[in-house]
Amino acid sequence: MTPKSADVVVIGGGVIGASLAMHLAQMGAGQVALVERRHLASGASGRSGSMVREHYQHPVLVRMAMEASKIFHNFGEFCGGDARFQETGRVLLFDENDAPAARANVAMNRDLGVDIRLLTPKEIEELVPGINVEGVAVGAYEPTSGYADPVATTYSFAQRAGDLGAKIITGCTVTGLQVAGGRLTGVETDNGLIEADAAVAVTGPWTNALAAPLGEALPITPLRVQMVHLRRPPALEPLTATVIDQTTGAYFRGNAGFHTLMGGEAPEDMAEVVNPETYGLNADHDTITRYWGRARFRFPDFGATTPLGGYGSLYDMTPDGNPVLDRSALAQGLYWAAGFSGHGFKLSPVVGRMMAELVMRGDSKDHPLDGFRSDRFATGTSLAPLHPYQSRAHP
Repeated sequence: MTPKSADVVVIGGGVIGASLAMHLAQMGAGQVALVERRHLASGASGRSGSMVREHYQHPVLVRMAMEASKIFHNFGEFCGGDARFQETGRVLLFDENDAPAARANVAMNRDLGVDIRLLTPKEIEELVPGINVEGVAVGAYEPTSGYADPVATTYSFAQRAGDLGAKIITGCTVTGLQVAGGRLTGVETDNGLIEADAAVAVTGPWTNALAAPLGEALPITPLRVQMVHLRRPPALEPLTATVIDQTTGAYFRGNAGFHTLMGGEAPEDMAEVVNPETYGLNADHDTITRYWGRARFRFPDFGATTPLGGYGSLYDMTPDGNPVLDRSALAQGLYWAAGFSGHGFKLSPVVGRMMAELVMRGDSKDHPLDGFRSDRFATGTSLAPLHPYQSRAHP
């Protein structure tokens, strides 16, 4: 049942929203209500590649990712649930153009405490079964990286939030925000008004549908991305490491036995601006064949694979590939946590805490928020990569 009032309303039941609800409940935020229009993890979270890694191109993001990775490695102790984390190791492949940035970023990550090291092409061949290193100048290896189950992670956060007294409300659509005198007074739903002094919109590509009626526009563009399933042939059954191929824009990770989940981040893979209400849920034939071509190039034995289709998902992209974690500019008590640009899952345990601290205490205690403000492009405080990769769409 939808409550008539709450102290804080979390709008959106993806992994970030569920993490936020849990942290708010832990911090004693009063009555916390999470409202999701479908079911938990029904949006981009449930269609996430859900990779966990620490390598980033800016120290703030590295430190956030290090904390999040530690949580995923000890998720039961942290949350009481099971994220089904699998440690696979992660190999990144760079060409000559990105090799200087790769060396500089690995050095920066190592200085901050990340377990990562450079690899020669010969070392990559020894580590990764069946790989063709043509066009690869240098690699980077994170042995403790891996992936988790995004649905299990989301439900674990929500379960813990519920255990702590939060109300988890699904099948309830937020239709608008009630503002009076420059202050949030309530959240409008198709089940009635929830009076509230604070609300956090964790609504990904749908965020501007709530912001625009208030006269606020966030720099978020809904993009459709696609994932493809490949059944590894016997020659590639030993391939378990996650491989990020910066040279072709492809990435590969294991998925349920001898299957590989493959995605793309080349410019042509991230150019489809969509209406998040009507985007294609299944992978396109042309995308499957394009990705399969990249797979056959990097792993020739994928020529004997069985493509098993795939699916579409959504990125809520910002111009710099980093989220907006901020107060509303127009309504006191309203907050935004959106624009994760395809790398929100891995940061979800930490971002949930940061946003809860912003709501409860006015700022994040140990990870600075300036680089995530909505006005950062105007003020020049964006978390620009210190050593950017030419081929990467997000940090």
